Amino acid sequence: MCILNETHFENIMKNILIVVRSVSFGIGVGGMEKAATQHIYEMRDKGYKIYLIAPDNKVKGNIPPFVNFIDVSWPHWDKYKVLMTMGLAYHQWCKRVAKKITTMEKDVDIIHFHGASAGTLAFLSKKLINSKATVVNPHGMEEFGSGSYLRLANRLFTRSLLKKSHLADFIIATDNILVRNVAVNLKVQPEKIYVVPNTIDIQQLESKVKKSDRMKSISIVSVGRIEHNKGYDLLAAALVKLKSTNKIAENFSWDHYGNGKMRDKIIDYSIKNSIPLVVHVGASDEDVQSAIANSSIFVQPSRYEGSSLTTLEAMTHGALIVAMPVGGIPDKIFDKKTGFLCKAVTTSALAMSLNEALNNTSNDEIRSNAKKYVQENFDISVSSKKYDELYKKIMTSKGCQ
Repeated sequence: MCILNETHFENIMKNILIVVRSVSFGIGVGGMEKAATQHIYEMRDKGYKIYLIAPDNKVKGNIPPFVNFIDVSWPHWDKYKVLMTMGLAYHQWCKRVAKKITTMEKDVDIIHFHGASAGTLAFLSKKLINSKATVVNPHGMEEFGSGSYLRLANRLFTRSLLKKSHLADFIIATDNILVRNVAVNLKVQPEKIYVVPNTIDIQQLESKVKKSDRMKSISIVSVGRIEHNKGYDLLAAALVKLKSTNKIAENFSWDHYGNGKMRDKIIDYSIKNSIPLVVHVGASDEDVQSAIANSSIFVQPSRYEGSSLTTLEAMTHGALIVAMPVGGIPDKIFDKKTGFLCKAVTTSALAMSLNEALNNTSNDEIRSNAKKYVQENFDISVSSKKYDELYKKIMTSKGCQ
């Protein structure tokens, strides 16, 4: 056993293994997928050698040449969503990941788990865990929120996997306001929680925007998976409420970027109630960022949320934002200052905040405040530095074999 000083760490302790169920390189709108991708680039830029474990069929886009990719296949029998086998498949996948990690123990110094891949820790030996720096970013933890009873079995499995986070050296909270949630949900002591904000590469995001003048009509944009916890049914109902009381222009539009199990239900409801919804599936990141930047209003209607990368992206572009008071969003959206924060997670509260935003679409001060706040607090340089400091802290305290 030897104690590392900082110089020793810089020389040898720079091999990091990132474990994630799905990851997206330039394609997709999933928060965890995008956060994992950004984490990979951040650590590369800090001089780390990157190893990535994920199922090959759940990697979108082209894997960068600097990434040492290890395919750990997802159970082939988890094909039919109606059978609700994803939770069990996740459990089996974590066992496969643990087996693979054991064979490459000498190649990595740091293991960073994203989401419920934290369950892998339960299948690793205590000796291996003690010899590596282990970190978990649980992300949104939707498993601990409300959802369909049909998906209860999946949630119970992934909840159980996430609770294995206590075996890691540190667990990430992406906002100060989320520390208590992480501690309660994962049953860990607050001193084991390390705050690293989900951040964005502001310069890169801005370069993707194809600028155009905002339309004279009201254009509403939303981005994310169309699932129960994301609350797009609440947004649809709020728009119906505004339309029925003539509080929104007849020629408004709603463009949503993303896919999910509730897509057809939201589309059918919108058609029935004459809501002009267009769902864009498989859009490029450039198209998504341009839509956000050129929107009249960006809406984040989640029932349950983590840090919300899409909210940060919208702030980067100076969008006028309406958001629910969930997860880390209240650390970013301050009502009538950097956007409009709903009073509660209800259709009525969302309709009320939307109405306020509709009366302030030309308010450049709110847009400017949002852009300034994200630049000062959530640029990629902030999280890169904090992760680097955390890894050094753990490895220095553990020493090396």
